[in-house]
Amino acid sequence: MHLEHPRLPATRRRNRTEKPAGSDLQARHDRAAALARGFEAAGDKVAAERFYQQADHFRRLLNGKTSQPGTAVI
Repeated sequence: MHLEHPRLPATRRRNRTEKPAGSDLQARHDRAAALARGFEAAGDKVAAERFYQQADHFRRLLNGKTSQPGTAVI
């Protein structure tokens, strides 16, 4: 392990609590859904389910972004 590993400059680091912009979330949702459909068509049910779960996660984030602050999204 190299102890003198250079860190990214502060301008390139991203706060882990920061959420991606809405359009980025939409693109991620669309990509995950497309990959899920592709794996399903190819017969790989496990990979398809993984990407369907990712698409669902991004959809929930998108829905939460449009809700009122302080209200729970179920």
